[in-house]
Amino acid sequence: MRFTADHAFHIGSQHLRGGMPCQDYALSYASDIFGAAVVSDGCSSGGRTDVGARVVAHSTLTSLMEAPRFNERIVDHYSHRRDECARSALYLQPDDLLATCVYVAISGDRAMSRIVGDGVAAGIDRDGRLVMNRIEWAKNMPVYRAYWRTDEYRAFITAHGGMDARALSQHIFAPDCAPSEFIGRHTVEDGLVGTSIDHDLQMFRFIAVFSDGVTQVDGMDWRDVVTELMSFKSTEGAFVKRRMLRFLRDCLRHGKGPIDDIAMACIHIEHEAL
Repeated sequence: MRFTADHAFHIGSQHLRGGMPCQDYALSYASDIFGAAVVSDGCSSGGRTDVGARVVAHSTLTSLMEAPRFNERIVDHYSHRRDECARSALYLQPDDLLATCVYVAISGDRAMSRIVGDGVAAGIDRDGRLVMNRIEWAKNMPVYRAYWRTDEYRAFITAHGGMDARALSQHIFAPDCAPSEFIGRHTVEDGLVGTSIDHDLQMFRFIAVFSDGVTQVDGMDWRDVVTELMSFKSTEGAFVKRRMLRFLRDCLRHGKGPIDDIAMACIHIEHEAL
């Protein structure tokens, strides 16, 4: 089994028109025994979250690389500590680190996606079928890892109506099932520490993660956006960047495109021939 990985991100039309920086960021890494792909989306109402998204992504990837046989809670803990070290070294404010964290990591025989905040994880199996898993929060108010440092969890819980409020939705799209999309409603307490999704490593050829920008592309359903972005023609070199650029060109031909910033990172799993 061999892993390759790539990533891409692009500014959305709202930020471009408003003279704002791209607040999405993506990273990826692959070796013979390990693969990781990370995206982070900075909160538009936060501080310098374009910087914060980069800090969160690098903290997460470093933590995954140093502890490849990962436990998600340990990875989250070490990532948060790195966030704080970077915040201190760069003189950042707490609201500069208001950014989501979505990653997929493969180590040994385990493959797992994790979403802290909102975003999408998706995989293409060995038969070419695409499965998608989307996490979204009510009121467009996702949880952020930076809340660990302050008392912001209390304000976040109150804003959503309490720990028992069903403010978290999980959309699971599996085209071979009837119905093809399942929507689960979960409580604030359920989603406060993030959502983990285990994958059968032997089943998949690609596993990717996306910022919630895929849900805000002009005139397109989020499932169609993910499908287009995972329609790889080849897996050599910068395969995600090529696919993202082709998607953006196709959007422009119809006078459309991402409204919000968009980010994607993907691991390609090359299985041994039977």
